[in-house]
Amino acid sequence: MAMIRNDPARVAFACILAVAGASCDAAGEAPVAVDAPQVAEAQVLDGLPLGPGFYVRTDAECGAASSATLALVRRDGIGECSFVRIERIAESRYRVEESCRNRQAPPGREHERDEFTQAYEILAEDRYRITFEYGESAEFRFCPQQSLPDPWRGNDISDVTG
Repeated sequence: MAMIRNDPARVAFACILAVAGASCDAAGEAPVAVDAPQVAEAQVLDGLPLGPGFYVRTDAECGAASSATLALVRRDGIGECSFVRIERIAESRYRVEESCRNRQAPPGREHERDEFTQAYEILAEDRYRITFEYGESAEFRFCPQQSLPDPWRGNDISDVTG
């Protein structure tokens, strides 16, 4: 089980993780950890069974996506995060260790990264649910790039999705 330690910078980053669109409690606490079900033998994989491209939270329309509701699924990660280790723990569930760019790092430490362990459930080849290590979850669905607002509609993402 992974927990966010009581490090204010780590909690703050986790609480504003752009793809989450989720918030912490009033005290800024992130008290709940991801506790993915265990299987006899977890299978280590190179990637998640998701097609590359833009995914938008299911509570937002593709045409109204924003940086808070949009995630770019790449070969090697999602959004600001890169996959470190992916374990298949059940038929459609995965425990994923990720290394994420800390967008709130102070000057001179912009390249620092934070490590997180999230639970992913692949609902279909174009839908997934992520449960963040602090307990909140969000569901995303694939949106064709031409259905997104600018600037995402015109971004060339072939270098990270091909």
